[in-house]
Amino acid sequence: MINEPKNWKTINLSAIKQRLAWVQQQPDGVVFCKESGVHYVAVRKDKGQIKLCLVEKVNLYTDLLQSVFNLNNPLHLVSEYTQAMMLGLLWQNQPKKVYIAGFGGGRIPLVMHHYLPETVVECADVDAIALEAAIKCFGVHFDSRLSVAIQDGREYLEQQSPDIQYDVIMTDVFFGNGYFPHRLATKEFYELCQKHLSTAGVVLVNLLQRDEFYAQKVKTFQSVFSQVYVCPWKDINSVLIGTNGPILEKDEIVSRAKYVQDGHEFSFSLTDRALDVKIGSELGKIIPDLDKAQILTDDLPPAGYFDCWLF
Repeated sequence: MINEPKNWKTINLSAIKQRLAWVQQQPDGVVFCKESGVHYVAVRKDKGQIKLCLVEKVNLYTDLLQSVFNLNNPLHLVSEYTQAMMLGLLWQNQPKKVYIAGFGGGRIPLVMHHYLPETVVECADVDAIALEAAIKCFGVHFDSRLSVAIQDGREYLEQQSPDIQYDVIMTDVFFGNGYFPHRLATKEFYELCQKHLSTAGVVLVNLLQRDEFYAQKVKTFQSVFSQVYVCPWKDINSVLIGTNGPILEKDEIVSRAKYVQDGHEFSFSLTDRALDVKIGSELGKIIPDLDKAQILTDDLPPAGYFDCWLF
């Protein structure tokens, strides 16, 4: 068990602000920009907001937002889909181990690291430049409880010992054009997640609703987990939540969210996100053709999957 001092959160928040001091001193505009594959990784400061974006080399007018935070409130999750990813705490309010595929600006890992001082958070991301930007501009610091491997998210999980189990597994992986890797969307991948999931564990996946294969991805997720919930955000993102335990009804989901919210005093409303959660037959109403969707597998990607450009 990790024993942190009673004033750990105050100390940690102070350390985060110290790491962000140099960004505070910068004028508005680009404060970080480096090449990474077919993109530039750019960080912009704009009136107290810090945004990590991918800019395509072939089209410098693109501005593909990856992470955003409020410089004056670094523990606030600005994007509502990131708030929804924290709903995993309704099933595991004191997780021992968390695995996150996809790091970006490290917003969710940073927040979990702060509010859950006895939780170990492991992450994997293929973009070393984005990680560099997160360390320099987003207040991220690694220690015995927060780590990241520069590695494919599925490969990292495959290489873990069979006895390694996580209470929470999250997947938030997109390339700049909105492409969600096929290897992280298949039945085999979710079976791998299940293999490394604790008995009462929970898996959360961020998807884009405009994805041509959105219904297939939800259907595939349903094929592995006994209970599936969806938290949609406008017409943009949906967070899938999967467990193998008994179903939670809506009133219990909201009640648990209020308990977690009151315990941690988040600056965002976890209860509001819980109110958005859809369960059971509601999924078919918000996801067209869900009942007809095919299950995605490693060996048979659907035609056109690798041509899918969302932005």
